[in-house]
Amino acid sequence: MSDSRQTLNMLRPFYRGLPIIIGVMVVGVMAAKKYLKYATPMYESVAKIKLADAAIGIAHANLYRNFDVFATSQKIAAEVEMLKSNVVVSRALAKIDINVTEYRIGDVHKTELYKDRPFLFDYRIYDDHIYDSTFKLTITGDSLVELRNPRGVLVKGKFNHLLKLPGVDFFFRRNDSLLREKPRIPINDRYEFTINSKEKLVAEISEKLDAMFLDKESPILRIAYKTPVAQKSADIVNAISEAYIEDYVLEKYSSADTTVNFLNKEVNRYSKQLVDAEDALEKYRTQRNVISIKQETETNLKKISELKNHLSGLQMDLVAIDSLDAYVERGQNNFAELAPNFQTFNDLLSTEMIKKVKQLQSDRHDLLLKYTPESEKVKIIDTKLADIFSYLRESVKNTRTNLQIKYDDLAESIRQAEAEFATFPNKDRNMTILERNFNLNDQNYRFLREKKTDAEIARAASLSFHRIISPAEVASKPVSPNPGLLKVLAGFLGFVGGTFLIYLVHGIKNRVNNDYNIQKNSDTPIFAKLPYFRKPAQAIPVFDKVAIDLHVKKQLVNGSIVAISSYGYREGKAATAAGLAKAVQGLGKKTLLLDTSPGRDAGNLRGADYLSLPAINPNWRQPKLLQATIDELQQQYEVIIIKNLAISTHSESLLTMSLASTNLLILDSRRTNLKRVEETDLLKEKTGLTNIQFILNRDGYTPNVITQAFGYVKKTPILLPLYLRKIKSIVNRVRDRFKK
Repeated sequence: MSDSRQTLNMLRPFYRGLPIIIGVMVVGVMAAKKYLKYATPMYESVAKIKLADAAIGIAHANLYRNFDVFATSQKIAAEVEMLKSNVVVSRALAKIDINVTEYRIGDVHKTELYKDRPFLFDYRIYDDHIYDSTFKLTITGDSLVELRNPRGVLVKGKFNHLLKLPGVDFFFRRNDSLLREKPRIPINDRYEFTINSKEKLVAEISEKLDAMFLDKESPILRIAYKTPVAQKSADIVNAISEAYIEDYVLEKYSSADTTVNFLNKEVNRYSKQLVDAEDALEKYRTQRNVISIKQETETNLKKISELKNHLSGLQMDLVAIDSLDAYVERGQNNFAELAPNFQTFNDLLSTEMIKKVKQLQSDRHDLLLKYTPESEKVKIIDTKLADIFSYLRESVKNTRTNLQIKYDDLAESIRQAEAEFATFPNKDRNMTILERNFNLNDQNYRFLREKKTDAEIARAASLSFHRIISPAEVASKPVSPNPGLLKVLAGFLGFVGGTFLIYLVHGIKNRVNNDYNIQKNSDTPIFAKLPYFRKPAQAIPVFDKVAIDLHVKKQLVNGSIVAISSYGYREGKAATAAGLAKAVQGLGKKTLLLDTSPGRDAGNLRGADYLSLPAINPNWRQPKLLQATIDELQQQYEVIIIKNLAISTHSESLLTMSLASTNLLILDSRRTNLKRVEETDLLKEKTGLTNIQFILNRDGYTPNVITQAFGYVKKTPILLPLYLRKIKSIVNRVRDRFKK
């Protein structure tokens, strides 16, 4: 419950000051409308460019994939900076005529003309200080010209005549084509113009140009530019877009042309190197009889292996021949036992001779059984055996000689074949070097020939893979100032400012306002809350209830003294004392209203007596005399109600409070400062007056500010005309200053 009350208390100043807040909002909106009337509108034109993708070229066009030879994929941010570069902006300025900026001068603001200028002029500059200087021009009589330079030098003339100023000559003429097309455009007026330098113009456009990429994933640039003239904005954006494309094509052509020239030189150089490498390789093959090092190596190894196999067979045959020769020498008499060792001779002739020897030895053995060794028959057999053995020995000798010759020849062949392998590493290394040089030159030559073809195609293809997908159009509505947004913002700022003002005043005043603030800042209880009485009749039941509450709480017994006090004046103390006295008198108690204010009558009170304390006791400020006066009055009246002096200005008010059995302290919600609540607790501590209770006057009263203002005006009707004249004077001054 306390939270809701606190919120309500916080919002009460807002409700009360709502008319002021609405008034401030209305003033803010009116000021915004006035500003919009004289503000210069800004128009924005937007163009979009799709950047080329160097990896794939135009989508679904494989033929053009390699047109951008040696093109590196740049970041989109770099293309944004390229758009703002001096190169592109300078190229764009050559397409549009904005070297001179003209304005029509009005009473409040000036308007840029651009192409809607009713006059044209040529100029010749002799001094560079003329650039970026403002000249003032006045045209009268449709042809009379008054021209003033920045230094104040004035020259007069007319159209189609030369006007000379220090450092520059001008030649003005009518823009007849525009005047025929738009006859309502006035020519007689005040103008000013500036001849822009190229450097400043480039810097200004680069600074104001808004170039950005829509998305990092999609290579699309957005170009925007704002000017007070819609046509000028569109022309600048389109010129920059076209200049960017042209610069791209020119740069691509220059790069491709430079590449082609470079490749021509490199192709010719590598062509000569390739021919030299081919001649060196051919000469080396011819001199060394080289066909294939690998094939020759395999053939020679196979040949040597076969020769060594033959050599091993011949070596075995030689060993067998030597063994056979020894056997033949030792075994002439027992040849039959040695016959198995004649394996070396396995031809038919040798076989027949061995059979013959065996037959003759068998016959001799048989003859020796009958004859002696000197027998003629035995000797004939011995002679035949000797002839055969002689033939065999000669045959073995010849065979051995032939085998030895073959052996020596094979051994020499093997040595020569093995000697050739000693030159193979050097030959292989030289062949490897020559073939490597040839292959490198051949690869470079082929690569350069391919790139030369690509570069020639790129040079011949004068097209751009960047595309203007959305050219700038002339804007029909200004982008700034935004009327709706500005009015809403002005109203919102008025609302915030008015609210801040209301709460600032509320905080500065720091009034009691309500019972919640009293209870939050003091331990002193609230005895009663009096609402605001618009009519006197409304007060009667309220004071009757207060009197009954006092009676119920035994605070209206015989001899009771009730002091009605307040910290200041005009807080409702007099009306409260009078109303309470009347209500207590209505309870059947003889009541006296004792007023401590000299010469102030509480009004006609029916049923209650009224006395002025200073009148009956001028020295009442003396405690003994005051006590005696009160004692005497208590003998005559059952209840005495004292209307006390203001505590903040009259310290003697504490005397009457000390004599009272009940002290009711008036706090006015609209007048009493909140710090008085805390001061009450300090007052109770210092004085020992523990019987103090609060009465909140005008509880819940939150008068409307406008109502209060009219109330003040009603109270002072003589000042009303003065107030009105003052307000009118302030409004006129504000209007005149705003116009200026």
